[in-house]
Amino acid sequence: MSGYIEREWLYGLSNKLIFTHRVLKPAGTAYSYNRRLKREGIAFESVPALITSEVSLYTRFAYKEKFVYGEFERVSLGTRYPELEIMYSVGLPGTLDGQFRYQRALARVKDRWRFGPFGYLDLTAEAGKIFGNLPYPMLMLHQGNETYFYDEGAYNLMNFFEFVSDRWASIWGTWHLDGLFLNRIPLMRKLKWREVVSAKILVGGYDEANDEILSRDFDLNGSNDIYTLGKPYIEGAVGVENILKVLRCDLLYRATYLDHPGIAKLGFRATLSIGF
Repeated sequence: MSGYIEREWLYGLSNKLIFTHRVLKPAGTAYSYNRRLKREGIAFESVPALITSEVSLYTRFAYKEKFVYGEFERVSLGTRYPELEIMYSVGLPGTLDGQFRYQRALARVKDRWRFGPFGYLDLTAEAGKIFGNLPYPMLMLHQGNETYFYDEGAYNLMNFFEFVSDRWASIWGTWHLDGLFLNRIPLMRKLKWREVVSAKILVGGYDEANDEILSRDFDLNGSNDIYTLGKPYIEGAVGVENILKVLRCDLLYRATYLDHPGIAKLGFRATLSIGF
């Protein structure tokens, strides 16, 4: 459950005051939330639900952002300058049965660098930190993707719920080459297929005191851990976009944490997109 009040102070500068209430319960009977009673051994107690209530202040600033207006809505045309997003959240224990006291800070910067005939580079950098100890479902569970569809907002060769952090930083880059090489092939130039290269790098940290609140083992023998980041997670991709003007296909490579069970070192993803 969530609600917000939004105010735009001027074009490109806005705030949201957000209230969020979450009740998390294990899905079905296959998994459970368990608190470890001893650091060694297999002594656990079941946790029926995790409840948080929090208030957040979100700020977005996009200098000289332009819009196209319709009768009832508008569409952003973006800006030539970096776009900044900042969110600060505070946990409210005791409010609607909220159980945890914490603070969460997040900052994100997006920008587009243009290189004339060499295309353009979209960059996104993000950093965040959670102050105070929380059970792992309330921390940053980095978004994986085990489908065959490319997700711009996820790590596409990371499994679901594979990594968790309470402090993290990432940088994502996608270079659209606008046919720099494919235009040299007559058929490709006629089809207007265009190259795209991308990479995503993630670093993070984790306070082991979080495990005293809730175990990261999916089952009680610890065979299905959610991992922490001791070194950077890195994945990259090469692909072709503007296929039939709407389709993008990527071949992906995962460079780190190749020893994790059930992961894919190579992958293929497709998505609908619009070439420019």
